[in-house]
Amino acid sequence: MCPMVGGLCSKEIGSTENRIRSGVCTIADKDGAPVIICPIRLYANQYALLSTVAKLAFKVDTVALVDGRKAVAASTPKDRQLVAVFGKGWGGELKVPGRPVSGRKTSGFFVDWILARLDRDKKLTEFAALEVQTMDTIGSYRSEREAILNGQPYVGKSVGPNWENVNKRILPQLIYKGHLLEREALCQSGLFFACPEAVYNKIMDRLGTTLADYPPKNNSLTFIPMRLEDAVNLGVPRVIQALQTKTTTVQQVQIAFSSPTNLPEAGAYERAIRAALVENK
Repeated sequence: MCPMVGGLCSKEIGSTENRIRSGVCTIADKDGAPVIICPIRLYANQYALLSTVAKLAFKVDTVALVDGRKAVAASTPKDRQLVAVFGKGWGGELKVPGRPVSGRKTSGFFVDWILARLDRDKKLTEFAALEVQTMDTIGSYRSEREAILNGQPYVGKSVGPNWENVNKRILPQLIYKGHLLEREALCQSGLFFACPEAVYNKIMDRLGTTLADYPPKNNSLTFIPMRLEDAVNLGVPRVIQALQTKTTTVQQVQIAFSSPTNLPEAGAYERAIRAALVENK
């Protein structure tokens, strides 16, 4: 069972013929620090993350989150801002169609969450988008998982974070979706991106320290790092909290990604090759 949002664990591992629910939310990196590997882990406390983003985006103190498909029929709260939510389990993800190219349509894509602010008459006034990303893994933790469940020790390490996904998948997606949202008149606070603190740190390492801070606007990209507290009580999920956000622009991220300033010294590959040649003498 998933203690974060209820129901069965949705993270499955194994081959098609031997699929199981893993029940694994977090692994440890080489230094023993926690790295969240399941997006559902970020939705603890009744999807508190969605409320956090809605308050930031719409500059309100309290919100009432409602399934997006049922928002028009819902009662209007007197003391809270009504927010229609579109995402998995909340009205479904909204697919953005691909752009027609030479008479054919390219494939569309999804944004994890759309939060839509409605006025007293249930009319759309503005919306915000939220992407959520944890970390994929390298290796299989199935044997380690089985050892833990059977109360047996496990020698070595079975799995590690796939940090290269930051470069290959996460940043290109944020840049593309951020540019698309920049063209939306009602998306006045841009794109929000929530991720584990470890993933955020890797992104900042990749982009460097030159990202300028900006107030939220339609071309913004706001990072929300999430941290697990150190205190552990067996049988109780560790407390997770949103840390200080960083808001920059999609253009700033794109420039930093395509023109990195924190590269190794010139000739690094040459030295590696020469060292390898010597080793093989």
